[in-house]
This record gives sequence, C-alpha cells and structure tokens, in this order.
Amino acid sequence: MMQGITKRFGKLVALDNVDLEVRRGEVLMIIGPSGSGKSTLLRCINHLEVPDKGRIVIDGVELNSKSANINKVRAEVGMVFQRFELFPHLTVLENITLAQRIVRGRSQQEAERIARQLLEKVGIPEKAGSYPAQLSGGQQQRVAIARALAMQPKIMLFDEPTSALDPEMIKEVLDVMLDLAREGMTMVVVSHEMGFARAASNRIVFMDQGRIVEMGDPGVFFTNPQHERTRAFLSKILH
Repeated sequence: MMQGITKRFGKLVALDNVDLEVRRGEVLMIIGPSGSGKSTLLRCINHLEVPDKGRIVIDGVELNSKSANINKVRAEVGMVFQRFELFPHLTVLENITLAQRIVRGRSQQEAERIARQLLEKVGIPEKAGSYPAQLSGGQQQRVAIARALAMQPKIMLFDEPTSALDPEMIKEVLDVMLDLAREGMTMVVVSHEMGFARAASNRIVFMDQGRIVEMGDPGVFFTNPQHERTRAFLSKILH
C-alpha cells in the first residue's frame, strides 16, 4: 500500500502524491509515457529510492518506519530489471544460489535444488553451467526471473523486463510471466506490452507527470478509457 508518495529529484517531481494499493495475488500493470514516474514508483516499493513524503506498507511493515528492517522487507520483494543485472563472472547456477545462501541462509545443496527447479520452470534447465555472456537476452532475463523467484518473494516487481530484448525473445519472457500470473503470484509490472496487459493483468494504472491519471479493469481501460490523456496515449501505442 502506498499513501501520498512524493519523490523529487532536484526540481523534477517524479512522483506527486501517489496513492496505490496492490492486492495479494493481483497482477497490476503500470503504463505511461517515458518520465511519467513508473520506474521510480517500483523503486520506491523496493526502497531502492526513498520517498520524500508519504508511507509505504508491505505485508504489514511500514518501510519508512525507523524500526523497519529494510533488508528483510526487500528479501520479500523480488525485482527484475530492464538490464538483467546478472553477475558476469558467475555461472547461471551460481547467480541463482548466491542470495539464497547469503540472505535466506540455505545450504549449497538446498539452494542448488531450488535453482534447478526454477531453471526447469523458466525453460532453460540445460543452461545451469553457462555464463551470462553465453546466453541470449531472453535467456538472461529468464535467469533473472528465476533468481528473483528463488527467494520465494511475496511480490514480484518487473521494470520493463522486455524492453532490452529483440522482438523474437520477448515472447519467451512474457510466457514465463504469464505462468506466474496464472499461479497467483502478486506482480507489479511496468511495461508497454499491451498483449500481456490484456491477457494477465487484473488492473491497469496509467501514469503521467508523476500522477495516476486513470486506473481500471483491462477490458474497460482499453475499450472505454475515461480521460482524454489516456485516450491520446493509447492511440499512439495500440495499432
């Protein structure tokens, strides 16, 4: 839950008094033009950015409370970035087991078992011994998703996870995300993939200039947007 979240970078107001609640098991899609505050919103949820004003509560823990253990909260929030952020000097298996061992305190054996299960889930079990540079962009992003899932987070954040990929690799990543949505994973997704929004999201949030302009069910949002600004944006991206 976010209440009154404001975030400034110098004179730029990236988020302007944003209120948003994400329900358990929901897939919430955030869309909007560049610079509208979408990625900043995600980074505030994960406390990679600290809001100037407002409060964020995740699973009953208030992030800006002095008593909040931010690392503990962050362990419950998986994040997949635009650029895969894998460690280049570690194998795929090592990338997925590292945080499990350090943050979750799992044994090497247990961490590897979970990692191999998740590689199976994302469709690349044969890549366990490969290094990131030996993988395609789509494969690297699927490893990044497996790494986030290995922590068994309560919520997954995706920040434009397909925007750095070649078109033919986008589907393989979206298919993994669709499977997660069907399994009931709570997800907040920043993306321009409208097909995914229609197929998987429960609600769509449209942002512009740091504010939520419109929010609604995908069926209504795409067929009958209420705001002129939303209609103008959709006319540019829907073909």
